[in-house]
Amino acid sequence: MISQEEALKLVRNTSRYAHALMVSRMMKELARVFGEDENEWVLVGLLHDLDYDEVKNDMRKHGVAAAEKLKERLPENCIHAIKAHDYRTGIKAKSKLDSALIATDSLASLIEKMGKTAKELTAEKLQAELESISVNRPWYKSNVLKCEEIGLRMDDFLRLCLNSLKERKM
Repeated sequence: MISQEEALKLVRNTSRYAHALMVSRMMKELARVFGEDENEWVLVGLLHDLDYDEVKNDMRKHGVAAAEKLKERLPENCIHAIKAHDYRTGIKAKSKLDSALIATDSLASLIEKMGKTAKELTAEKLQAELESISVNRPWYKSNVLKCEEIGLRMDDFLRLCLNSLKERKM
């Protein structure tokens, strides 16, 4: 399996590096909470947008192209999560890992759009922004609500993810 150091090297020069770090930190915290394999969850968070720069003009390939590059380097459950994280591929989430990646990916994107640091945010501010942005982009809320599929209420999920960004480093 690919190491975290190798994964970091692969994403370091992409446009999604900061995003990948944010998602991986959230995924690590969720793995801890649920007693899942932290290394796998961190790797999925780091590598889920590996193909973004090359497929951004055809997002139906997003995640699929990354999974193809990684297929011999990650377990199948990780490959599936990467392929399923963007609804435009048509690949459905089928595991806790898949749903966690969808939720954290969208939450990280929302935080980035807000232009604030995690220390400036609260779960309440995130919830309000999620409601606002979802008027025109309903997929944001439906993706973040995947947290309920993994057993977390939205407010708990938001707090947990925010705390992971405030307190922990990779």
